[in-house]
Amino acid sequence: MKFKKIAAILLGSLLVLSLFTGCGGKTVSPLVTASPSASPNASPDEGAASADTLNAAGAYASIEPDTVMLTVNGRDVTWEELFCMYYLVISQIQSQVGQITDWTATISDNITYEDFVRDSAVNYLLQNAAVEYGAAETNVTLSDEDKAAIQSDWDTQAEAQGGEDPYVQWLQERYCTKDIFMNLISSSYLDQACFTDQYGEGGSDLTDEEVAEYTADDGYMMAKHILMLTTKTDESGNKVDMTEDEKAQVREKMQGILDQLKSYDGDDFDAYFDELMTTNSEDPGSISYPDGYLFQSGNMVPEFEDATKALEIGEISDIVETTYGYHIIYRIPLNYDVAPSNGGADSLRYTVAYNMYNATVQDAWLNSLDVTYTDTYNTLDLSKLFAAG
Repeated sequence: MKFKKIAAILLGSLLVLSLFTGCGGKTVSPLVTASPSASPNASPDEGAASADTLNAAGAYASIEPDTVMLTVNGRDVTWEELFCMYYLVISQIQSQVGQITDWTATISDNITYEDFVRDSAVNYLLQNAAVEYGAAETNVTLSDEDKAAIQSDWDTQAEAQGGEDPYVQWLQERYCTKDIFMNLISSSYLDQACFTDQYGEGGSDLTDEEVAEYTADDGYMMAKHILMLTTKTDESGNKVDMTEDEKAQVREKMQGILDQLKSYDGDDFDAYFDELMTTNSEDPGSISYPDGYLFQSGNMVPEFEDATKALEIGEISDIVETTYGYHIIYRIPLNYDVAPSNGGADSLRYTVAYNMYNATVQDAWLNSLDVTYTDTYNTLDLSKLFAAG
């Protein structure tokens, strides 16, 4: 697949915002077989408690806060700032997998916990620096609205903690300062401003042709369908298969709907299909995807996928049976302004635009940074620093 994961430019925003926010989800159709690999968001106390099971206080105190660890385009990054990033990364890891007890253990692809924490923290700092560099190169600045929103973010979080002083104390307990936090939030707004400057709000400046070219090898297809279930709920609340007689009645009803569709001679088949779908379909996922399912091979149950592939755009299928019931599938043109059905709220156009934007950040802006690491940084041993006291 051509898509890359959203680059680490988003990592910092996720690390920070996940300390304060949860996430909701769509009603997913049972047809969808592949879900996004999303990391759960920890509450502030969960993440902090996880990191505090290590010797965080001892690790932080082992080096003077103003000790320079690296220099990026002439700006010094101190131990205070770097340690805040370490703590956030560790909190996220441990909120998901539990306490890190072996820093030499591998997460994946032979990357150890120590390497992952070290690289993630520094990479986030460098990504932010790359955005600042790119913003300067493209003359992008934060608007007055952005600055007001940044202050509003701070005020909202402070209010939730009982006021500014308690909130500052709360951050300090997590090895963060107000200045560091405000810089993190400002960087995420600047990142968005740079993206919007290049690709428009939500990627709206990216044309259909550009999205089609970028995703040409990804095998996207799109379809609507009418589903009538062949399962029912028994007296105990369990879902069970219908009897053969009950299934025959459902199929007969579906045949009637199919006959109506095939005999339609009006000039707005899309609206007619939508009308019958709204009236008859029993797919709960249609609530989240009223414009149809945008999917790739492997995202849907095989019978649904195979039947869709066999259709030309604008054609409807005969009755297709899956383990969920009977379907009439209508293949429609790709709509790049909807989200792929295997997860997430972002449209395909936005996702492609952000991948293209991230390529600019990685290939042009990040590579233009002048980064120098100090001897103190080069000799850091996180496994010893964070050894439980």
